[in-house]
Amino acid sequence: MSLIDVDDAAARYFERIHRAALIMTGNPWDAEDLAQETFCVLARESHRFSGRSSVYTWLYGILLNLDRRQRRRSGIWRNKLRVLWGNEERSPRQQPAAEGKVEVEEWKRSLWGAVATLPDGQREVLVLRFSEQLSYEEIADVMECPLGTVKSRLHHGLAALRQRITDAQADELRDVPRDVREVFPRAI
Repeated sequence: MSLIDVDDAAARYFERIHRAALIMTGNPWDAEDLAQETFCVLARESHRFSGRSSVYTWLYGILLNLDRRQRRRSGIWRNKLRVLWGNEERSPRQQPAAEGKVEVEEWKRSLWGAVATLPDGQREVLVLRFSEQLSYEEIADVMECPLGTVKSRLHHGLAALRQRITDAQADELRDVPRDVREVFPRAI
């Protein structure tokens, strides 16, 4: 068993864990809760760290497990996506503030907004690889799965992301008049 200095780990890794949580959840409030809960688990269960991996990969594992548990337990994620993507009627009390609407729309159009719509395994691998820049081996360690599974999820996640982006671009082009598309094909 290895001892972890919880204060040192929080100082060194909180920003990275928070960034991953923000990308995974899509909003700063849930990200803050998820990151803080990750370090609460570290404080309570640091004795369980065996030293087989680095502290930050162990923290990512805690983060992913907490995120999965939260999604399963409450179903909040699906409800949030329905509201964010406008597939559900909202009462005036549920309407976000004007600046919140702008942030939500901006996030929906972002690359990470598209990543958030992917299945859990693909989304998690993409976040850990491209946001957190973990190696394939570290991702396999965090997700407790074989290296081949990581590579497969990454491949399928990138393919699905590419398709979503292509579909979104095609949707945007439908709004551009045909004569403009013909005159400025490279600009569009």
